[in-house]
Amino acid sequence: MTITEYRKPWFKKKRFIIPLILATFLIIGNLTSPKDTSPNNSDSKSASTSTRSYPVTFVNSIVINPATLSVRFRITNDGTQPITPSCRIRAYDPSGTYKGFDIFEITNPIEPGVSQLIGGQLTITKEGAEFVTEFSGECTATTSDTGTSAGKMVEIIDIQDGSDYDSEENEWYWGASFKGKNISPGTQMDCTVKALDSKNNVLIQRTYRANTVNNGVIVHYGPGDAVEVTTKKIVKSIKYFDVTCTL
Repeated sequence: MTITEYRKPWFKKKRFIIPLILATFLIIGNLTSPKDTSPNNSDSKSASTSTRSYPVTFVNSIVINPATLSVRFRITNDGTQPITPSCRIRAYDPSGTYKGFDIFEITNPIEPGVSQLIGGQLTITKEGAEFVTEFSGECTATTSDTGTSAGKMVEIIDIQDGSDYDSEENEWYWGASFKGKNISPGTQMDCTVKALDSKNNVLIQRTYRANTVNNGVIVHYGPGDAVEVTTKKIVKSIKYFDVTCTL
């Protein structure tokens, strides 16, 4: 930042004579006055930054070997500026005997309103990866952003694969059933469902308006079908689902 120092001259020349005593007071006054060292207004408007937390949810995990657990989680940028967050991810069993921890640095910026699926591996103590059932995570980024670009995220649970073959129609179709945690019946929302292969590549996806019925079950709402026609190859390649819903 450039600091512009401004100092007034001790006196200005006049065409008339200033009385000696008045001139003396003016000189002393200027010598003892504090200097104006305030920054230029245009330079002092730099935005302050702080550490902001972003929503992170667990998707699933796979045991690679007794000491290694592959985990997938999703971070949502609910702000108005792109972010490159740092995520602290933990996985453990209920007793805390077997646990793993790591920090994931996200280098590709996540745009406002976007939910990014992240995958990585954790080393589990005492080779207890198969016993790990709990997950926690925190994603933060340094930003000057204080705004929000997204509605309230719904916590999705109990995702089930609904893809199958319809012998009567001779068609393959894909879709997923899922629930929202602590969501009242009749609550409407926007949902995006992505079908992923074993390498977390998106095979097919769709976004639709949804409604909540009993027990938190979220169903398709409005025009269109709850499932979509696709190919046998895609249905057979589906390994996971990534589901996000926003109120």
